[in-house]
Amino acid sequence: MRPRLKLQRACLLAVFGALGLRATVSLRAAVIPCAQCHPKETAGFAATPMGRSMGRPEQGPTAQFTQAISQTRFWIKTSGTGMVQGLERGGQKGEYDIAYAVGSGTHAYAYLIERDGHLFQSPLGYFAGRGWDMSPGYEDSKNPDFDRPITTDCLFCHSGRARPVAGTYNTYQDPPFEAEAITCERCHGPAEAHLRTPLPGTIVNPVKLPQRARDSVCEQCHLIGEERVPNPGKRLSDFQPGQALEDVFSVYLAEASRDPGHAGGLKVVSQVQQLALSQCALKSQGKLWCGTCHDPHAMPADAKSYFRARCLSCHGAALVKTHPKPNDDCVGCHMPRRPVTDGAHTIFTDHHIARRPLPPAGSDGAARKEASPSTGQSQAPAALVAWHNPPVALALRNLGLAEVKVGDRSKSFALVNQGFQRLLDCWPSFPEDPPLLNAIGQALLGAGHASEAAAAYEQAIQLEPNVAVNYLHAGLAWKAVPDAAKAIGYFNKTLQLDPLLEEPYLELAEIYARTHDASMTHETLERYLKAFPQSIRAQSWAATRLGP
Repeated sequence: MRPRLKLQRACLLAVFGALGLRATVSLRAAVIPCAQCHPKETAGFAATPMGRSMGRPEQGPTAQFTQAISQTRFWIKTSGTGMVQGLERGGQKGEYDIAYAVGSGTHAYAYLIERDGHLFQSPLGYFAGRGWDMSPGYEDSKNPDFDRPITTDCLFCHSGRARPVAGTYNTYQDPPFEAEAITCERCHGPAEAHLRTPLPGTIVNPVKLPQRARDSVCEQCHLIGEERVPNPGKRLSDFQPGQALEDVFSVYLAEASRDPGHAGGLKVVSQVQQLALSQCALKSQGKLWCGTCHDPHAMPADAKSYFRARCLSCHGAALVKTHPKPNDDCVGCHMPRRPVTDGAHTIFTDHHIARRPLPPAGSDGAARKEASPSTGQSQAPAALVAWHNPPVALALRNLGLAEVKVGDRSKSFALVNQGFQRLLDCWPSFPEDPPLLNAIGQALLGAGHASEAAAAYEQAIQLEPNVAVNYLHAGLAWKAVPDAAKAIGYFNKTLQLDPLLEEPYLELAEIYARTHDASMTHETLERYLKAFPQSIRAQSWAATRLGP
């Protein structure tokens, strides 16, 4: 039996009634203007993981990998012209040219393919110290394929700047990036004014910013929390150094994770959260920040000595005399590398700065607990709180959106319902807000109120008539009503706007098969195979349902 939302406002439900460069440039090209005056800094940055955050795949040996759960065989071939990845399952094969490698390789690489202006993720990743394996989210997939759409939010922290086609889900201009890897502008802001007048004050220096703006420079990529919610009309990529993060988007965390006595599981992108819980940060009264220990313009030649010096700059050499020996590796004891709960096969530095060394990874105690799936993202937090509160007028909206998204992802009806109620409360203040309408529709559809959900989605369509996913959402709602004719109309409109969204094909095929419309089932599967000719699922369906 479906839980039912509290529809106190049934009457409201009843009346639902950028600058882009023309060529992709490498990091080297992107920093040449900076290098003329800052050669040491730009050369050092280019060698850091941030400076190598994205690029073309590197050449390596031919390899094979088989995922046991799906019995999918993968192969990887590289040459001077690039990388090819392929897969085979159930007699069907697919092969793809890899367009981009995401990540520096310090921990891992993810891989992207490009097809007709759309970016999709490969199910294969390469992990430092482990080799080829399934990318996060694909570990338990029984039908892995190269079909995970990559949105601008996915790319925000890894690319210099993506160039999406407005209103689309994963479609990009040609070329898709202004710069592939992160550039100087990620931390220093737009450089045009400084290039015209190269004086202090014409470009952002994070060290000289007020504390909140200073910390926001790092938080834009090193703080994800449970959900990031853009302000109305904003995208994550609208953030510019010099702003507070909340000027553009809010980050929401599990309330329990703000308790210094509750370290919680280590996540891939939680360094800012971890550091804030440390006694070092708590006692510094805001003076300790990422830049206290990290120089983004250089990788230390001897990390142990470099970070030890940073620790002693605060704690003093007197600590060395009373500290148990060995005492030459502060980070190794107090900031060990540990398994994360949300990134397969990877270990990251723990920034909690624990006073006493923690058990090694895999031993009894905290390290084992953190590696347990039960502490991962699938567990619903009891409550969400903002890292820093957004403007008062947006607080209810942003929190409600976060609760609906996190609750839906973690299958927590209580959290979804709480967010739904908040969104209903603030809806009169945001009557033309597509994200709010979509979240209300999402909550209603999940609770079984399909017709009301359809009304919400249709209101979003009126506001954004050229956004394909709005029609997909409406189609799903009408399918659940059920009203097959309206669902079919919306799914076809989705594909008219974006023929490389896979879900509408599957939904249409299911509707036609259920109504025994063999002709339209056949036509839909042909369209699906034409759109995704290398897809194992599309090939299998074609082989079994289209006939010879």
